[in-house]
Amino acid sequence: MKKMNYVFLCFLLWFGVANSQSRFEYSHQQMGTQIRLVFYAQIQQNPDSIAQLVFNRIDELNGVLSNYLPDSDLTRLSKTSKINVSVHDDLFNILQLSVQYGQKTHGAFDITMGPLIALWKTTRKTKVLPTTEQIQLAMKNTGSHNIHFPSLNVVSIQGDAMQLDFGGIGKGYAADEAIKLLQQNGISSAMVDMGGDITVSDPPADKDYWVVGFGYYNKEGKEIVQRIKLKNRAIATSGDLYQYVWVDGKRYSHIIDPKSGMALSNNIQVTTIAPNGSMADAYASAFSVGGQEKAGLIKNGNTAVEFFMVSDVPGNYQQLNSVGFEDFLLK
Repeated sequence: MKKMNYVFLCFLLWFGVANSQSRFEYSHQQMGTQIRLVFYAQIQQNPDSIAQLVFNRIDELNGVLSNYLPDSDLTRLSKTSKINVSVHDDLFNILQLSVQYGQKTHGAFDITMGPLIALWKTTRKTKVLPTTEQIQLAMKNTGSHNIHFPSLNVVSIQGDAMQLDFGGIGKGYAADEAIKLLQQNGISSAMVDMGGDITVSDPPADKDYWVVGFGYYNKEGKEIVQRIKLKNRAIATSGDLYQYVWVDGKRYSHIIDPKSGMALSNNIQVTTIAPNGSMADAYASAFSVGGQEKAGLIKNGNTAVEFFMVSDVPGNYQQLNSVGFEDFLLK
């Protein structure tokens, strides 16, 4: 299940110098998006070198987690027998996280959707719906319960046709690793924007929080920009504003329900706030799949996550948020 990169998360950043620290900003293209890095540091800390370390780390992660690169660690895992395979630290860690989030979201977040993703990608190209038989065949090769961890850095996956996809968590994981590396190099105030999914550490020394924003459309079709105050948190948005296809008069999203194998048609957008990027990323995907009817169940699986969602099925506009989400609104 690949997350939509809509996220109209605009930055409303405060610029300033505090305690002789200056603001530095850098950009980098990787993981299919433009990455923006902002942090505060003293010039003697050599900020350019630190930024390069961060981008090198993100490049390394792309080489591990990409399902497009033919020689990535993930691709190599997909080509093996998948039984008792020794894997890279990052691949092992993100697999464990993904299985945990899959369990806590009652299967709404699932990284094993590769066969179904491929099936619906074909539909978006041909505008021909997959058959029931094709969906059922693909679903036989999905399910995170097929992923096991016999020992440290060792993975066993049942099913030779299993194909993993980290589109719903990879960018959040990379942002978390970037923040961790910055802290290891003495940078305590930073923001990492992975193409709209944002993770921040401490705010600038003279401020109480970072300010970001996300956009959504109200019932009248007007775009609303809501400002959010964050520190040591992450925000992510998932939805199908752009990635969808019309077939026989019905709209089908790029987001797929793991339970049915069907692409969603509820025209939903979800924004989540969580303690870290991986969690925000994964739960944004899960809430998109679960929708309003399962929001409470998914939320109960992780009370540290807050959400805002809009569903705009023609003639039935709905808006919902968790109570805790309101604490992050800048009014």
